[in-house]
Amino acid sequence: MPQKPSREYMSVGRTVGIVVFILLVFVVFSVRLFQIQIVDGAYYADQANKGTQAEISVSAARGEVLDTYNRPMVVNRTTYQVVFDSYYFPLGSSDELRVQQASIILSLAKLLETNGETWQDTLPISVEKPYTFKKGYDNTVSALKASLRLADYATADQCMAALVEKYGIVSLTAEQQRLVVGVQYTMTNQGFPGGIKSYTFSTDVSKATATTIMEQSRRFVGVDIVTAPVRDYVSGTTASHLIGLVGPIYDRAELDALNAASDKTYQLSDRVGKSGIEKALESVLCGVAGVRTVTKDSDGLIIGEELTKEPIPGDTVILTLDGQLQQKTQDILDAQIKELRASSNKNINGCKSGSVVMLDMTGGVIVAATWPNYDLSTYYEDYETLITDPDNPMFNRALDGAFVCGSVFKPAVAVGALNEKVITPSTCIVCTRKYTYYSDYQPSCMHSCGRMDVSLALARSCNYFFFDVGRLLGIDKMNAYCRQMGLGELTGIEVGENKGTLAGIAQREAAGGVWNPGDTISAAIGQADNRFTPLQLATYCMTLANGGTRYKTHLVKSTLSYDGTTEKVVEPVVLDKLSLSDGVIREVQKGMEMAVTNARYGTLYSYFKDATYTVAGKSGTAQTGIAGKDHGTLLAYAPADNPQVAIAVVMENGGTDASKKVARQVLDAYFATQSGTQSPTVEGELLP
Repeated sequence: MPQKPSREYMSVGRTVGIVVFILLVFVVFSVRLFQIQIVDGAYYADQANKGTQAEISVSAARGEVLDTYNRPMVVNRTTYQVVFDSYYFPLGSSDELRVQQASIILSLAKLLETNGETWQDTLPISVEKPYTFKKGYDNTVSALKASLRLADYATADQCMAALVEKYGIVSLTAEQQRLVVGVQYTMTNQGFPGGIKSYTFSTDVSKATATTIMEQSRRFVGVDIVTAPVRDYVSGTTASHLIGLVGPIYDRAELDALNAASDKTYQLSDRVGKSGIEKALESVLCGVAGVRTVTKDSDGLIIGEELTKEPIPGDTVILTLDGQLQQKTQDILDAQIKELRASSNKNINGCKSGSVVMLDMTGGVIVAATWPNYDLSTYYEDYETLITDPDNPMFNRALDGAFVCGSVFKPAVAVGALNEKVITPSTCIVCTRKYTYYSDYQPSCMHSCGRMDVSLALARSCNYFFFDVGRLLGIDKMNAYCRQMGLGELTGIEVGENKGTLAGIAQREAAGGVWNPGDTISAAIGQADNRFTPLQLATYCMTLANGGTRYKTHLVKSTLSYDGTTEKVVEPVVLDKLSLSDGVIREVQKGMEMAVTNARYGTLYSYFKDATYTVAGKSGTAQTGIAGKDHGTLLAYAPADNPQVAIAVVMENGGTDASKKVARQVLDAYFATQSGTQSPTVEGELLP
């Protein structure tokens, strides 16, 4: 039998094998080390020197908003912003990281507060105890509860408790908890760090604050200072409802809707138009973001920075609005309403609001003033006060308020009756004051006017005449003409509007009511269910003034490319055109002129008799169902023989005298500018 190898021999063999293996490994590592250090050394040294690179979105400047004379209403200014960089900010949910996050947030907030500056906090819960949900944030509150998996009836305190636990800051004081939670909630809501790589803690800080943060970079780990354009609402209170505001994208649903409706890509950190022209022209005003590539070393210090993609600014929007006249009109409304409220006359001292709309003859909005209003430049600071103000300053009466219009409705009835040959220019009706055609409804005229033709009935505003004419014309034909002139129809303005209500059988039945024969004669003098916006009334007046053509109402005059090379002018758009027999519109215009020129019967004579321009108009006293709280309404266009502008005034519970006074002052201001006695501000100059 062969002999088995000895144990000593086997042990030596294993040892030799291990040594050989170790030598082979050493050789492989030596070769690899030689390749890294000698052969590829230059490459790896270059990579080490490059550090860590991060791409940061660079905001594009939004386009400016100018008035019709190119006077700035909204511009941009460059500001310092405080941002959190996801590459270095201490993110995570461990106790240690939560403490770091809270420490940085609290230190930053203290610095900003000391310097009178603010930071982003979109949490819809009051800052101080007892915690309550902020008013006007119902949707945001619902989303907050859903994200915390709390019931709909959960209180603000319960939401705060859940947030404190979620962000691991139980050890902080209540004041510190609310501050940190507000920031953390906003960060999470904007998708930081998941959806975005940087989060803007504060959108506007001073150079001193920015310098302090940069000098203390080791204290503020992951915090950067960047420059960016921000909105500067130099118009202040001028046309605040029309211009609107920008604000953050609140949630993923809003982000998805924006991206679905645009060829641009939005991020949760972007600020977009929320109302007015800022929202309606978002696609024009919004630019295209650029990219800034930042290189940092292992300590987080910036060692290189390059703008790898230039941002493209948004286009400029030029409005049809005369900013100077707009502000003058707002001042006129303010003075008139304060005078009414201070009056001892209980029939007028309850004036709730006022609004004025002036259009050119192709639908361009020159003025759209509403009282009360607010200051765009301090909107967010004033928000809590604004939403609790009983006068509701954020509601735009000029475009969204629908009011009973009264006798300003009569010219539309006259147009329909003349064109349908229900009456002729020479038809006379004898007003005996009480209209007795119906046994169960016998309304009265203000006077026993006697023998009236259509022109004189318009001038004197005879209810009896229009009761009879309205009955003969009928509600369906009456409404057909009204719609063509824009009553109860959308005007087409870019920023949104109330459609109003045109009284009629279908409308009444849809509301669960019954239309009676007497309702037709009530509707014929602008009562019943008729409710129209001042914008619709101005559009209707424009249609009467220009011979029966209704143009789409618009605020935008043109858009100008950011480099100033291309201007797109908004051309007039005809929405409807009345098909009228010869002389019909002229007969109605004649009656509106007589309302101003007839010294004996003209309802506007005493208010415009000494005007330096000619006027055609119609006033109205609209009953609201509350004794002594009638709306004062007025339509006018001027000059009467060659119209340039059409104006509508509504004084809510202010009476008809107030609307006449306001119209006279606004038209005086307009023609003072046109005649050269009061020149427009120099083109491009900031508004006062």
